[in-house]
Amino acid sequence: MTKRRFALLVGTTAAALALAGCGNRADPGTAGRPRAASQPSLATSVLSQHGTSWAVVEMGGSAARQENFWQLFARPPGSARWLLATPAGVADNGGLVISATGPQTALTGFRPSQDLKFSPLAATANGGRAWSETGPLQPGVANVADGLAAGPAGGLLAVTGTGAETSSDRGATWTTLVSRSALAAGRAGRGCGLTGLTAAAFGSDGAPLLAGSCGRPGTVGIFEQSAGAWQRTGPRLPAALAGSDIAVLALATSGGTTTAVLAAGTGRHASLLVAWLAGRSWTLAPAFPVRGLLPTSASVWPGGAVGLVLPGGRGAVLSPPAKASTRGAWQLLTAALPAHTGTLAESQAGQPEALAASRSVLTVWQLAAAPGQAARWQRLQTVKVAIPYGSSS
Repeated sequence: MTKRRFALLVGTTAAALALAGCGNRADPGTAGRPRAASQPSLATSVLSQHGTSWAVVEMGGSAARQENFWQLFARPPGSARWLLATPAGVADNGGLVISATGPQTALTGFRPSQDLKFSPLAATANGGRAWSETGPLQPGVANVADGLAAGPAGGLLAVTGTGAETSSDRGATWTTLVSRSALAAGRAGRGCGLTGLTAAAFGSDGAPLLAGSCGRPGTVGIFEQSAGAWQRTGPRLPAALAGSDIAVLALATSGGTTTAVLAAGTGRHASLLVAWLAGRSWTLAPAFPVRGLLPTSASVWPGGAVGLVLPGGRGAVLSPPAKASTRGAWQLLTAALPAHTGTLAESQAGQPEALAASRSVLTVWQLAAAPGQAARWQRLQTVKVAIPYGSSS
């Protein structure tokens, strides 16, 4: 099915829903629920060392007026340039989520917004040049960047407004894996005081993983399904964090390593941690104090590296541990992020890139430093996007 055919099919569905009532009513079970204060936005990057890399950013105007339009960009393997790859035909004011399912394949989901009560899904087999319809997912995918995950043999996992759904046929059909209430009521959920789901992933062994926020202090809410039952897994935290509330901000598996980004505590005592799971053993990076400035964007890159956009125009990256016995090192970027930076990506040479969206223009910046000079951001690329202002009224 071509990109145009997908646009016609899903666009017709969206238009029919719009006729049912106009414009700005949100689904009270999904789109109308505010994001938790500690949860990053949907802006993120999903990178591949040997395939297509992806980035999601918000563009356009005011979200309150439905003038915001989320866009998906792709960077082909071996290229330094990002290309617009947003599937056409569906209103994406509610946001986009992306999961790379292979070197050139990916699945993206449109979040519910206005009168759209479910999530249309689109799949690509050629790096975003053409998309075909799959799904849909109902209820819609949750308002979390890691709400879609790809596993072995075409398996998919999605966090929704009511729990988690799974697919064994690349998204053609979906079944309920577990409801949020059932997981919270089970032994593993009660042990953490589960308050909500924030991410999904598959472990290196193919087992489904779900992550969330815990109401019991000092507890990491990462759950693994094994032999039909859910068990809580996760790193052992330092004793100093025993009284801190813990939330999982991001969760992803790449190259046999699962990476989790954690927020511990609140206010000026808040800190960030990153943990890596290889086999059955967790490695925990040193805590990174952020004094209440929790990230607005979190991206997990190949090898377990992490890129964060922090309030106040600051950015931070964490290199993964070189060996299982070592811990990663945080680096607070010395150069302030360019204005309007939505998310950080990593260049193919390993340098941080800032993707900054201002209305209809995306600007890509790369952090570079000449010998003897301070690091500064160099503009690499600008992409102009045709924003359909007024189409969502």
